[in-house]
Amino acid sequence: MRKLYAFLHLSADGYFTGPHGDLSWTRHDQDPEYKQFADDNARRESVLVFGRITYQMMAGFWPSPMALEREPVMAARMNAAAKLVFSRSLPEASWSNTTLVKDNIVDEMRRLKQQPGPDLTILGSGSLVRQFAEAGVLDEFQLLITPVVIGGGRTLFEGVTRRLDLDHVSTRTFQNGKVLLIYKPTEPK
Repeated sequence: MRKLYAFLHLSADGYFTGPHGDLSWTRHDQDPEYKQFADDNARRESVLVFGRITYQMMAGFWPSPMALEREPVMAARMNAAAKLVFSRSLPEASWSNTTLVKDNIVDEMRRLKQQPGPDLTILGSGSLVRQFAEAGVLDEFQLLITPVVIGGGRTLFEGVTRRLDLDHVSTRTFQNGKVLLIYKPTEPK
């Protein structure tokens, strides 16, 4: 069975996006260790999963000449990867290798996880993370904490209606101060 992972940047005060969708605080000032981690992740085969807002942001950047110049490994991976975008309002998904899913997102994700193929990774897309977490279809949370306090924005689990217990899997600290926390949902006892 395929696994569904969520990879998200969080501020030290718990926001995944700042006011008005600001992500400048994620600070991509990369030390060599963090750069190697990002490049290694880009090389792993995974279907990338997005909600509409994150999809439009990514589709507007990764195919651009600036992305290809600044982050050639990551840009090549992002553009070549199979992608899913879950959106009721997006009329079409024109970024290469993208499939648009409009309805029954939880049922569709359950179906996809049963099919053969590479694992699935949600990038950003807090609303999807919340919905999939509450439905019990997320297998792992990869939370990259950036050492900055932004004072406002949206929290990752905003609107969750039930308690979600998590088990700690691992922690990794980078020279640039970022900390990667990995959790998996606690199995029901």
